[in-house]
Amino acid sequence: MRTKKIQAFTITELMMVVAILAIIASIAAPSFVSMIRENTARTQANELLALTNYARSEAIKRQSNIQVTITSLGTAGWKAQVLSNNELLKEMDKTSSVVSVSAANLGFDIRGRRVGTDNCVSVSYSSYIKQLQVGLGGNLKVINGSCS
Repeated sequence: MRTKKIQAFTITELMMVVAILAIIASIAAPSFVSMIRENTARTQANELLALTNYARSEAIKRQSNIQVTITSLGTAGWKAQVLSNNELLKEMDKTSSVVSVSAANLGFDIRGRRVGTDNCVSVSYSSYIKQLQVGLGGNLKVINGSCS
């Protein structure tokens, strides 16, 4: 009768693989944390960009001035509302958000051009700051840095 030789890992080999994986994970973890924070700030800025684009398109479609009111709630998050003659068209409630924004009132006329003096909104999370800029013609863009 022949005996079969079973091939398997020893406990020492398994412990070495686990130790190597732990070292690699500890090196990569700080990079993931900073990437998650930056992506969180970018995501919130892009959501605000989408809401502002909606307001601009509604101003052109309805042929009336549209106002975007962004309210900072401090550590409790923020809130944004799209208003047309005190009629609420759309609302973004981020009261549980860890991202903070600067308060602003952005407006668009019947041609989609910017109305008013506010032209920038800062979105920040940790040390990552994005800004939503509204040009005179109503063009919108998100860039790095805070509003001046």
